[in-house]
Amino acid sequence: MDLRDVTKNQHFLPQVEQRLNAINPEAKSKNQKIYSFSIQDRDSCTVSIDSEIGVSICKNLSLNDLFSFDILGKEASKYNFEKLFHSYEVIIKANTESLLSKIHSPKTDVKLEIFNIFRSKFLNFIRNPYSIKKILNTFSELKGMIPTDPIHLANFNRVLNGNKPQQDHLCEQLGITKNDYEYWLATIFFLLNSMRADQPNFLDRLIKSIYENPNRLVRVCVYTYDDEKCLLSDRGYNTYVGGNSEMVWEFNLCSYAFIRYVFEDVDAYIPEFITKETIDFFKSMPKSISVESMHNDLAVLEIYNKHTVSFCHEHVFGASKEYEGVTVSL
Repeated sequence: MDLRDVTKNQHFLPQVEQRLNAINPEAKSKNQKIYSFSIQDRDSCTVSIDSEIGVSICKNLSLNDLFSFDILGKEASKYNFEKLFHSYEVIIKANTESLLSKIHSPKTDVKLEIFNIFRSKFLNFIRNPYSIKKILNTFSELKGMIPTDPIHLANFNRVLNGNKPQQDHLCEQLGITKNDYEYWLATIFFLLNSMRADQPNFLDRLIKSIYENPNRLVRVCVYTYDDEKCLLSDRGYNTYVGGNSEMVWEFNLCSYAFIRYVFEDVDAYIPEFITKETIDFFKSMPKSISVESMHNDLAVLEIYNKHTVSFCHEHVFGASKEYEGVTVSL
């Protein structure tokens, strides 16, 4: 793929996700805004509003040339990952709206929407500059890899050795080293590029393996609200280990909904008296994903909003000035 793209203002949390939380969703895209809040105290979940009129979504949660790995002087000769991100971003709105239109109807199949949303939202983790060190630790096995395909190799050499006049400023701003930045860009390159024409890219294969792991159960719940609002993190996700050692991921869907994915270890639920043969047989069987919905559960919304404040980097965002479980200071 030709990775040249003229975009300079590069969003690490897609505009489409922010627009689903806009203060003025009916306005033209260039005029849409979102409320921004700075964290004052995580323990008490206290935030302060950054602007009474909101901030422009066009310029929010973005950094100039964050993903540009070779800038040759002419705007048309800038290389970055914008085209690779696009295939994940372009499906977010349609899948979100489809899920929310179906979720409360009994016996409606939403498995495809559930999968596609996780696929797109997981990218927020990969490309978030506030999570770089965690990303490098998570995908440490990719460090040192070199593509063999000549086209991929040429692009990869640009990633490592291309002209990056923005690098020093970004590293200082993000508190990372030059090597951290370059290895992060290299990690994104390997995750999003398909190294073989007949195979999905590494990221899509990883997400498929998460869902199809025989040792894992997957539970998903969509929470929707009539009046209350859901926060959006500057990281784009909440992730933590639950009470039974399950891995939990939470994502904002829009101003009035969020989704929680719970990945559970099968072994934690198998009684000791069950034989190994029975366990192996159960693990070999296809697993169904449990999907449910809850409407106007304020207790869970309070927990979600508190998670969002606790796990964000510095800011949270939304369509309201008030949130369940969060104190907005004057």
